[in-house]
Amino acid sequence: MAHFAWVHHEAFADRENPVVPKYSTERTDYGLHTEYVSNVSNYPHGMQHLAPDDFLWERIFDVYPPFSAVLTIRFPNDGVLKILNACCPMSHNKTRLFVPLTRNFDTTGDLQAVYDFNAQIFAEDQEMVEAQKPEELPLDITMEAHFEADRSSTMYRRILAEWGLSKRYTV
Repeated sequence: MAHFAWVHHEAFADRENPVVPKYSTERTDYGLHTEYVSNVSNYPHGMQHLAPDDFLWERIFDVYPPFSAVLTIRFPNDGVLKILNACCPMSHNKTRLFVPLTRNFDTTGDLQAVYDFNAQIFAEDQEMVEAQKPEELPLDITMEAHFEADRSSTMYRRILAEWGLSKRYTV
């Protein structure tokens, strides 16, 4: 969530609204569960007028380590968008990502525009992820400095480390 204002400012976020409200992340039987509420719209910039000014966007992120996650975004008028991220490793540094989307609103709208918008968001994330060093995800969280907005990623890394995954797992 901390990256929205800096990475997704072209798609939906606003650099003038970089504050990350406190959010909760819980360890679950399946992995981790995060709930995040903010005023950052999930409509593309050209459609943000569709959300009421005082609407609070709820994003729920359920991670099923090591390769799957479901993002649920609550839209105005009881709208719900669900995005499954299902990763299929192809090699030590290549992953195929499957991303089915479902929603219960705008059922007659242009689907290609929805696909294009989500592809833009993934492309923005991909650029950031592929520029990270080291390439391998450090599972020892003491090797880096962290702040409060890192709670989901540090919990994910703890789970992978508890499972005994290591750099050897990725090579």
